[in-house]
Amino acid sequence: MKNRREYHAALSAEYALGTLRGPARLQFEQQMQQDPELAAEVARWQEAFAQLDNQLKPIVPPDSVWKRIQLQLPPKPPATDTTHQSTSSRLPGISRLNSAYIGWAVAACLAIVLVLPKLWESSSMLSSQATPVAILGNGAGTADSGQWVVTASNTSSHVQQLTITPLHAAEVASDRSLELWVIPAGGKPQSLGLLSNSAATQLALNDNLANGNSTLAISLEPKGGSPTGQPTGAVLYSGRITL
Repeated sequence: MKNRREYHAALSAEYALGTLRGPARLQFEQQMQQDPELAAEVARWQEAFAQLDNQLKPIVPPDSVWKRIQLQLPPKPPATDTTHQSTSSRLPGISRLNSAYIGWAVAACLAIVLVLPKLWESSSMLSSQATPVAILGNGAGTADSGQWVVTASNTSSHVQQLTITPLHAAEVASDRSLELWVIPAGGKPQSLGLLSNSAATQLALNDNLANGNSTLAISLEPKGGSPTGQPTGAVLYSGRITL
């Protein structure tokens, strides 16, 4: 069970990430207005995610994406003689068209947030030296599919201390364990240790493996971890390190 501070930290991170929705989000916003410490916690998370976003390189989508978008947009109204058409009669069509564009834009923005390959445990773990380095997802593109947020801080000249926090992570059977791996570019996976799917876990990562060409992945393994030193089960979550 999470204590109250850990619970508020997790909600603050979800709010900043955009995965806290509906009545829960409205209730949380009301609570922020009455709790300055909670509002400050949200601000810290927003700053952390902004740092992660700044490290990402923009990718130009292929032409096929724009073609699919055009096919999903509403058809253009037929050309008519608008000489004697009043402004009020034209507004409904314009309104419907603008609503369609706005709806698509909102959906696209949410999708960008959720598919980031996008929680830290508590404010005590999110020190000024902590840096967001990865959001691990399973590619489903929805908040309900689960995500893991990874931050890193220097504990020595050659070691990064990772904090890996689950967001709506899937339940794990009692005879199974979640194991975190770092996969260098062109190299074999190396185990970093076992994870809890209900609380933040702290693990060490050598600096020589902490670079933007490495990937973090979480696999489902037998109880106690992989017996072979390599992943034996399904890879449930993954994401590239953005150091």
